[in-house]
Amino acid sequence: MRKIIMDVDTGTDDAIAIMAAVMAPQIEVAALCTVHGNTSVSNTTKNTLRAAFAAGREDIPVYPGAAGPMVKDLSEVRRIPVPEPVLGGTAEVDGVTVSMNPDLLPLPDPSCAPQATPAPLYYLEFLRTTTEKVTIVATGALTNLGLALSLDPMLAEKIEELVIMGGGVKKSNITASAEANFYKDPEAAAIVLQCGAPITLCTLDATHSCALTESHERRLRAIGNTAAVFTANDVRARRESYARFQPLERAGTAPIHDALCIAYLIDPTVLTCVEDAACMVECSEGIGDGRLQVDTRSFHAAPNVRLVTQADPDKMCDILAEVFSGRGGVTG
Repeated sequence: MRKIIMDVDTGTDDAIAIMAAVMAPQIEVAALCTVHGNTSVSNTTKNTLRAAFAAGREDIPVYPGAAGPMVKDLSEVRRIPVPEPVLGGTAEVDGVTVSMNPDLLPLPDPSCAPQATPAPLYYLEFLRTTTEKVTIVATGALTNLGLALSLDPMLAEKIEELVIMGGGVKKSNITASAEANFYKDPEAAAIVLQCGAPITLCTLDATHSCALTESHERRLRAIGNTAAVFTANDVRARRESYARFQPLERAGTAPIHDALCIAYLIDPTVLTCVEDAACMVECSEGIGDGRLQVDTRSFHAAPNVRLVTQADPDKMCDILAEVFSGRGGVTG
């Protein structure tokens, strides 16, 4: 069983990742840390509590994290611009409002409360004292980890693997150069990618390549429980939003970005194109702020990430369907 900590900016795709991780028998979720991103950290914390509760686990501790980036917002030039409509949470499609990332998810509130310890301090306390390595799955801005690793770089020695949804090679979304998670705190992303822990980086290229279809949506909806129906509804909202605002190569599909990280931990064969790569993140006031830079020179630096650029959409759906139906995920 893989022991993990999830670091999330919980909108709908983070919620799906949380529910899949909580329900997968191959995974033990030790803690959930929240961060700014899809909405305020107050809302991402509430959404995280709701997602864990919806999956049957309100006992997993939730640690609220950073409300903003490490340094980026100190520069007026580098502050985040108005989001594109497809990233903004709602879209009008044929007169119907569909919600990709509402501020608060339509899930019931649990009776439990978040922890008092801030997420970066939790990382310091837990990783300094744990006797076993842990996997960290990060699907939002990397501010919490960036702060913790800045205070104690030796924490990286306690990380078995960092599984990150972030960056893009040929894909971007929030700007012409950058993927949203890296753009929202480039300094933190740069620190994390250079920390020395084993890193599997699920890029925007990979999540777009395994976008789900209407057929996948119907299969998930038929399972009938809260997690599966929530996922099917999100696939529906995303398919309509992407078709309207950001058409994909495969028409009528919807990337559920963050869930790919958990699908990979359940069944690594969901990833179909992975290469060792030397990667950095640009931190600047220019058009490249937050851009994932892959060193393609023949004399490139030593690889620091396993770079994922393609994944299998049918296997992605198989994994989610198996986990949500209680059969524990596929293995081959």
